[in-house]
Amino acid sequence: MIHVLIFLPALAGLVALVYPRWAQSLGLLATAVSTVLGFGLLLGAGSGVAAYAEIPLLKDAGVYYAVGADGVGAVFAVVIPLVVFMALLAVREAPGRMIGLALLMTTGLLGIFLSLDLVLFYVFYEATLIPSLLLLGVYGGRDRVRALMKFALFTLSGSLLMLAAILAARFVGGAESFLLRDLLAARIGGAAALWAFAAFALAFAIKTPIFPLHVWLPDFHAQNHPSGLADVMGTLYKVGVFGFFRWAIPLFPDAFQAFQPYLLFLAAFTALWAAWIAYAQNDWKRMLAYGALSHMGVAALGVFSGTQIGAAGALFLLAASAIYTGGLFLFAGWMHARFGSLELGPTSGLARHAPALAAFGLILFLAMVGLPGLAGFPGEFLSLLGIWQASPWLALLGFLAVIAAAAYVLGAYQRLFHGPPGKIVAELGGPEWGFAVLATVVIVVLGVYPALFSTPISEAAKAFVSVLGGGQ
Repeated sequence: MIHVLIFLPALAGLVALVYPRWAQSLGLLATAVSTVLGFGLLLGAGSGVAAYAEIPLLKDAGVYYAVGADGVGAVFAVVIPLVVFMALLAVREAPGRMIGLALLMTTGLLGIFLSLDLVLFYVFYEATLIPSLLLLGVYGGRDRVRALMKFALFTLSGSLLMLAAILAARFVGGAESFLLRDLLAARIGGAAALWAFAAFALAFAIKTPIFPLHVWLPDFHAQNHPSGLADVMGTLYKVGVFGFFRWAIPLFPDAFQAFQPYLLFLAAFTALWAAWIAYAQNDWKRMLAYGALSHMGVAALGVFSGTQIGAAGALFLLAASAIYTGGLFLFAGWMHARFGSLELGPTSGLARHAPALAAFGLILFLAMVGLPGLAGFPGEFLSLLGIWQASPWLALLGFLAVIAAAAYVLGAYQRLFHGPPGKIVAELGGPEWGFAVLATVVIVVLGVYPALFSTPISEAAKAFVSVLGGGQ
């Protein structure tokens, strides 16, 4: 089951590259099946690992195809294909081969979250980069080359550092293989651990991203295809927080504790600074890019707090934000299709002409703000509780970032929908209704019943904290 879940989207993507007219139908079918299989893993993921598979790839080198879903992996096994399914319902102007690349990237993302061998994780990590670069380089805007070079430079630099740390994690400690359980049984210490953790931290800080390694992100989103599909894949590609949780911190707990104060400060600064910058933006994608950056700063605070409640909140926030932030990028694609622009100004007064469209936009915005009862609240709340236990002063910065989010989100909503009457545009129609209804249901369900995700995540967070010496 787990192999079908991972590789079915890639199979559909390969067919879509050859027969682009079939892309959307194939993509909807493949991601729907993977989502159902992911729910099966979620229901079976308790304190252990569901549907574990281990096959030797390079046995002499200690490399295995080892995949399985603990609580965290099972949550993302649902979220990733579900978000791509919703995106395919929403897109109106994405070329077929672009959808094929997104489906290939879906398999890479699932592999990242389900890998339990460090080399396999790295292979999926790198493989996911290829369709991401192609989505930007082939289908991006006028300045896509500059954005592509910046994105590639940062990402590849981090990847090379991580590869060196991967080799050190096994061979310095003398682990029997690159399997997670073997690496945990033979952790390295001393100066070697400090250097290895620093390499992992730089790679994952780029992917989170954390200030000042974030500079590729605004151009990446601004230059992606206006439909929002590539931006959704970029939102799902925020694997930095997960990388810290799954690999960097458990493998080098002592080194993490040496770096912890600096990481906490950078995460808090990122959360507050990005929210402030988002407030000044007049472009849909740049505002959402900085807003997503602020949310990832809050999530990073949760993991870096070293507490069970903080880590659980961070991972919940990572999963939930993929739904509503991805939804907002797709919503921006609808605005581009209707107005031919991503500027916020031309949509003034939209609520008078398209009230259902405006109502759905409000739901997405309020989820991003963290309104209680919607998907954004549980993760933010738990993350901030966790950081409060580690540092009340940094928790204050996190709370200020949440308040700033309300300012830029509600300010943007006011400009978008409730200013002077503007251009008359089409109301929600056809597949857009399907996306709007499904996204609203998911956002509300996760808001009123967060235990659906938080319960399996908490088991994995408990194991994470035990590596650091306990704590709640």
